[in-house]
Amino acid sequence: MTDRTDSATSRSLRRHILVGVAACAALVIGLGGWSAIASISGAVIAPGRVVVETDSKLVQHSEGGIVGAIHVKDGDRVAAGDILLVLDDTLTKANLSILQVRMDDLQTRVARLVAERDGAPAIDWPDDLSRRARSEDQLAALFRGQDLVFKTRRTTREGKRAQLKEQIVQAEEEISGLVAQRDAKSDELALIDQELAGLEELRSKSLVSVNRVIALKRQKTSVRGDHGRLVGIIARTRATISETRLKLLQLDLDFQTEVAGELNTLRAETDELLERKAAAEDRLRRIELRAPADGIVHQMNVHTVGGVVSAGETLMRIVPDLDALVIEAPVSPRDIDRVYRGQPAHIRFTAFNRRTTPEIDGAIETVAADAMTDPKSGAHYFLVRVALKDGERERLGSLSIVPGMPAEVFIQTESRRVLSYLLKPMADQVERAFREE
Repeated sequence: MTDRTDSATSRSLRRHILVGVAACAALVIGLGGWSAIASISGAVIAPGRVVVETDSKLVQHSEGGIVGAIHVKDGDRVAAGDILLVLDDTLTKANLSILQVRMDDLQTRVARLVAERDGAPAIDWPDDLSRRARSEDQLAALFRGQDLVFKTRRTTREGKRAQLKEQIVQAEEEISGLVAQRDAKSDELALIDQELAGLEELRSKSLVSVNRVIALKRQKTSVRGDHGRLVGIIARTRATISETRLKLLQLDLDFQTEVAGELNTLRAETDELLERKAAAEDRLRRIELRAPADGIVHQMNVHTVGGVVSAGETLMRIVPDLDALVIEAPVSPRDIDRVYRGQPAHIRFTAFNRRTTPEIDGAIETVAADAMTDPKSGAHYFLVRVALKDGERERLGSLSIVPGMPAEVFIQTESRRVLSYLLKPMADQVERAFREE
């Protein structure tokens, strides 16, 4: 009886074992077959945030300055060209005023020098200066000052010319007197010669003494000396006249050279001053900082009138409200080989209710050409931009997407069979093991 019971129990146990083994085998075969046939869609998941397609516009000033007035605040909507901020213009206007006074002085001096160069009877003022001088006392005073300089220099120059001409007239009159004296001496010599010829004839007849002949010859020698001295004086006086005439010519030449040199110097100063004045006027025009585009004021860093802003400092940002919104997402270098431009992607906006907010379809717009580094964590990543497909934004209904909003990006990759997911870790481990050997 006992043997029969044990045999029945043994057979029952074997049946259960066989059933269990068969069930396990069927499960393994079924799972293996399913994993070899079934496919699972892959995805690269990356956190992201909403940005404006063309990025926010920075509002900066190239030189900085003191804040004079603030016209906007964070969140204000502005149109392109609206005044956002005005810097204090006191120093700029003062500098421009100084440059203008200096420019007026240079222009009036140039006008006076041109009149002197051309020998004009009066200064021909530029039309724009003449119009301003009617209402600007300072410019009118410059006109009077340069007129006085013009007349004084002309009077001085004419005085020098008159003095030289007077010297020439006096020398010519002196020459006339000297020539008369010279001619008289010539006549005297002729008379002495005649008298000496008569005395020589009388002396040959012993009618006059030798001493009288010698005395007359002595007189002739003296007269001849006076004649020669007069000839020399005449020659020197004529040379003096020539030198004086050269001085007269040199006076005009030196004056023209001086005027030309001053003109060149003043024109060079004028060109330099024009550049400085243009730069000052440009600074004055840029005292008002205007909106570069339609949009919303964001991240405003200026809040105090009278505060100082540095050159190149970002004062605020303008987020364009007409540009398309895209999602920027950092992708790990391990996954970047599976990401390409135009690749489909799904976007989930984590700020909204997950149950009631649909996933939005998009596509990869750009993939960074090189890896970037997170300055905080030091991690490397490739920046990917995902654009929403047409009509997808309307699926959100009344929900608004704004720049800076967080999102989750699911970048679709190629489908793979379940078996490849299961075997890949083992295959990779075997491959590494063989390489190590």
